[in-house]
Parts: sequence; C-alpha cells; structure tokens
Amino acid sequence: MTGHDWFDRFVAAGPGYDGVRMSLAELQALLLKAGIGAGLPLGHAEDFSGLADLLASDPQLFAMAVAALDGPHAPAHMEGTDAHVVIGRSCVLMTGPVVIDALLAGATRVILHRIDWPLLLWPMLSRAEQVYGVRFGLVSGAKGSVIVEIAERGMLDGFGDVQPVPVQILEKLKAYAARTYVPASEASRAAGAGAGLSDND
Repeated sequence: MTGHDWFDRFVAAGPGYDGVRMSLAELQALLLKAGIGAGLPLGHAEDFSGLADLLASDPQLFAMAVAALDGPHAPAHMEGTDAHVVIGRSCVLMTGPVVIDALLAGATRVILHRIDWPLLLWPMLSRAEQVYGVRFGLVSGAKGSVIVEIAERGMLDGFGDVQPVPVQILEKLKAYAARTYVPASEASRAAGAGAGLSDND
C-alpha cells in the first residue's frame, strides 16, 4: 500500500480516531526509529523526530508525515543561484532540511517544483523558526510549485495542543521502527540483545 493509499484510507476513516497518549520523549524516540527504519539518513530522521509535538497536534498532518515515510528518499538536487535556489521533484522529508539550510545560509528564496506532501513544510519551517529565531514565508507558485522565503514577520499559522496519537498512525510508525531491530538469534542473545539468556526477575 503506497503512502497516498494509506493516507486516503486514514482520512476516510476520520475525523474521530481512537488514540493513545504518549509522552513527548516516547513519541520522539519512536519517530527517530521509524525514520531510520524507513531509510532516512540519521540527521534527517533526527529532524523528523523533532517535529513530534507539532505533528501530534493535527491527526491528518501526522498521517501525511507517516505517508511520506514511504519515500523514495533521494537527496534533493539544487540549482539556480546562491540567492534563488531551485529544487526539482523531491521528497519533503529529504528536502525540508535542505530548504532551511539554504535560507539560513543566505538564500532569500527557494522554489520547489513537484515536491510530495508540500504541507509538511509548514511544521518543518515552524520548528526552524523556534530554533533559529528567523521568519519564513510559504506560498504557492505557478503550476503547483511552492516558494519559501525569508520573511520580515511571522507568516506561518500556529499549532494546537498535542493530541493522542491515532492507533493507525502508531501501528505504521511501529512497523517502520521494527525494521531497525536485530533479528533474534542465539548469537544476538549471547551478545546481550533482548532479555538475556537467564531471567532473574
């Protein structure tokens, strides 16, 4: 099932979702493992996990993020000039950090063509605003392109309170995270994985 198929099914099942309350630390750890399990580079997976509270404030936005984990996660290819960067078709989870880095390094505008799940730029830019004390503008351009700019004032809407994580999202995240686990074997248990060879509890 592709990310779009899963997302469509999730939205159709809403808006009421059975949810599980998790601490922010637990959710961040799960997002980190899920990102790595989905094939994101470690730094990008860390950026993904840093969005935990923002994603958990909106079930459908969270579902988009989980769908985006399906990839593929190819590196973003930048063209244009230092001031006006252009990025072609790309995955938002790979491209978002590149956009932020380019703007922090002096670019005044980044134009994105055919990016998947463009709405996910919103929490990425909002988190960067909090961390770096800058302001970004996010607008739609011609033919489905997205333009991100340095702004003089805040232009991004805020986020609501953290909500319970929908069960469907939690199951998908756990499935990605499970890809990072070492398969059980006598050798792995002897090396200290799992509960060990004896139970003293």
